[in-house]
Amino acid sequence: MKTINRTAITIIPKQPYFDWANSFEGAKTYDTPHATTILIPDKYGEFDYELYLKKIFKDVFEEELESWMTDPDMWPGKRTYSLFRNWFEVICSDMTWDFGDGNIDHDD
Repeated sequence: MKTINRTAITIIPKQPYFDWANSFEGAKTYDTPHATTILIPDKYGEFDYELYLKKIFKDVFEEELESWMTDPDMWPGKRTYSLFRNWFEVICSDMTWDFGDGNIDHDD
């Protein structure tokens, strides 16, 4: 086991996201929660991760929306930080362990 020198934040959809995802006629019902985990720069930690989240929330929000509906015209029009926090729970992990074997690959 190795410790990764990054803080991780996990983004978990809440009911407003479920309601939005399930509002599309003919779409498969969204009923299986998922989570997205993001490793953030190591200059941010458990006490100030939200400073970084405020910088990237629009990209994260749009990735989460696109994972369900690729047409941006169907996304909420005003994607504010407040709306993001209303739609997603954010959990900070100040300790991340790697139990895997080998190197971690990064996609470009």
